[in-house]
Amino acid sequence: MDYLILVNRDNRLSKDYIPPSLVDANSLYKKGIKIDSRTLEMFNLMKKEALKHNYNIDIMSAYRTYKYQKKIYSKLIDEKGYNYALRHIAPPGSSEHQTGLAVDICIYKDDKCYIEHDISELDELKWIHKNAYRFGFIIRYPEDKESITGYNYEPWHLRYVGSAARYIHEHHLSLEEYKKLVK
Repeated sequence: MDYLILVNRDNRLSKDYIPPSLVDANSLYKKGIKIDSRTLEMFNLMKKEALKHNYNIDIMSAYRTYKYQKKIYSKLIDEKGYNYALRHIAPPGSSEHQTGLAVDICIYKDDKCYIEHDISELDELKWIHKNAYRFGFIIRYPEDKESITGYNYEPWHLRYVGSAARYIHEHHLSLEEYKKLVK
């Protein structure tokens, strides 16, 4: 598996692409979530470490088929319009979720489950942003990189990249910037 695969509007996957090593994420948030096996292994290590700080994190979303991405993309266009959808969700074939390497996290706290923008100010998220690289993850759509990634800041969206995560984190790069450096 190429953990540094760049998937975006300019680098698309075919509608038939399915990652080779999908496994069940065993998420409490929702049954049936699939994810790349190595990505899950490293997420579980991060989750275990977070629990030592009484932070309870989980997987809200991971692998998505081309067909499912098309469905949610079309729904967002219908609900919010094309220009909104363009900045907030990847068109089918250009979603990292199709790789099985992307993880949208949720946080359990005070008998509630917090997702997406609701986690922005939580200490758990701050811990994740400081430590995710240790487990091979980056914040895929970082703040102040919108013009490079093409998407608004998504603090809940992690991407497994393996050992490159440390360099990306330490140099405050997007995956697009890192890929240009290592060409």
